[in-house]
Amino acid sequence: MMNSIKNLTYDEMQKWALQKGLKPFVGRQIFEWVFSKNVESTDSMRNIAKNVRNIIEKEGPLSLLELKKHEVNEGDGTEKFLFSCLDGNALESVLIRSAGRNTVCVSSQIGCAMGCTFCRTADMGILRDLSSGEIVEQVIQITRLTHERVTNVVFMGMGEPFNNYQEVIKAATVLNHEKGLNIGARHITISTAGIVPRVREFSHLPYQFKLAISLNAANDEKRNELMPINRRYSLSELLKTAKYYTDVTNKLITFEYVLIDGVNNTQKDAQELIKQLSHIPSKLNIIPFNEIDSKFQRPGERDISTFLSYFEGVNFAVTLRNSGGKGIQAACGQLYHEVLLS
Repeated sequence: MMNSIKNLTYDEMQKWALQKGLKPFVGRQIFEWVFSKNVESTDSMRNIAKNVRNIIEKEGPLSLLELKKHEVNEGDGTEKFLFSCLDGNALESVLIRSAGRNTVCVSSQIGCAMGCTFCRTADMGILRDLSSGEIVEQVIQITRLTHERVTNVVFMGMGEPFNNYQEVIKAATVLNHEKGLNIGARHITISTAGIVPRVREFSHLPYQFKLAISLNAANDEKRNELMPINRRYSLSELLKTAKYYTDVTNKLITFEYVLIDGVNNTQKDAQELIKQLSHIPSKLNIIPFNEIDSKFQRPGERDISTFLSYFEGVNFAVTLRNSGGKGIQAACGQLYHEVLLS
């Protein structure tokens, strides 16, 4: 991991200041400069003494990402950003605009080890985890580039967030902190393919971050085919843990269901899904498959409507979520980069 004070939380920044022979309030000032005021160099830290700025610079760079490519989807205004890390690896982030909200979909890893057969990121394999600073900087850079405030963050980009649990939670606390980016905790959602022990651990965090689980099938046979993680943590074990989360937190959980033509979009699939979820305080996001170079296809609009009709009268909320940015390969399941950047 690249050394940088950008990888520190609010509390860690104060401890770092003490270790350097400084007062804790200096750490608090630096934290605000880095995360609230989004400075790119120590020269902008006007109330920080020159000798302290030198100490900061010796710790490592403040800028951890460099913009390499920026695309805008003309149809819906979704924007995709390709960033290079200081080691030459590449990652993608997405800005989604809707109903007065600016949501950034951040990556938590470069590539992904989950191997989900419908997701293009899986083709990359896993290269490495991102540091908390690299995760937060995706939001900082997009704020700086667009001159717009980010209102929501979803950990749904490249990678499995719960396979990089510590750095993801650190990043979320910095995004949420009032002296950081000050994004409301309930506007920060972390998604997982179903790492059961981490879901249980997440249930006991003292934060109001939201949890989403990528479900995509209502029985083990189909989920095993779509998501290899199901062979390690079965659907029944995952749903039991999801219920545990709602019991402990008294919060709804979001289930995401990528709808794939001829795979998981029958009436029987819907009936199994209703049976599995009816006892869990939740909402279900139906996401029509975003086509990539794969064996899968998106259902037709009539088939999507028919599938939704099966959920009339259920005791949980069901929402159709059409992903933005399909024209620039920025939609759910489409993030991918095949080469290292120099």
